[in-house]
Amino acid sequence: MCILFVHVDPDPKEGQYRLVVATNRDEYYRRPAKSAYKDEETNIIGGVDMQEGREGGMWLGFRTKGIEEGKEKKHCVAILLNLAGEALENSHGRGFIVKDYLLSSMKPPDYIKEIEKDHNYSGYTFVAVELSQNEAVTYHHGNRPPVDSIYTGEHTLGFGNSPPYCPYAKVCKGRYKMLEILESGKQGDELVQELLNLLKDRTKHLPDEELQRRSPAALECLSSTYVDMSEYGYGTR
Repeated sequence: MCILFVHVDPDPKEGQYRLVVATNRDEYYRRPAKSAYKDEETNIIGGVDMQEGREGGMWLGFRTKGIEEGKEKKHCVAILLNLAGEALENSHGRGFIVKDYLLSSMKPPDYIKEIEKDHNYSGYTFVAVELSQNEAVTYHHGNRPPVDSIYTGEHTLGFGNSPPYCPYAKVCKGRYKMLEILESGKQGDELVQELLNLLKDRTKHLPDEELQRRSPAALECLSSTYVDMSEYGYGTR
């Protein structure tokens, strides 16, 4: 399970930000991973999966495109989230979806169409933000069922482990809290601390019919933004 909040403002007020991202990655504690770093060969910044057979994959990454090609610089962030209850047998690994996008020159919609021609993936939500001098665009794709969205102008979005048209309660509540934090005008370390408080929130957001449908066995544990299932070796990390 994971949760993601994204705020984009193409023309922010003085002291504010074009892009704010707050996200939790929920995973088994024993799954090995390398902490976020800059790969000098690819110029990608992000953590890396070190699970045997999955080495090199990533769920969140950042890269500035266009430098090598001499084109207009474009700052790109990509995040992948699991769609609960949508696992397929004999599916392809999803860990390289983010990395390969960051290395490609294609727009997200074209990239997604290309990779899904020859791959059979379990359920996922892919979110990419592209910032250039004159544009700030967020792209979303979910594969089960197929859903595509493009957001321009100022926008604040929340994503979880269900499609955006039927979000978990914690995603809705978290998005509203994100808006409150941004509207407070906090900057720098104060803003970071408020976002961390949001991501560490253990409040149970119940009832939640969509979460109940997708993950009934762990309903209560998964109903909070910060997930703690330490007795099973799983949670926010």
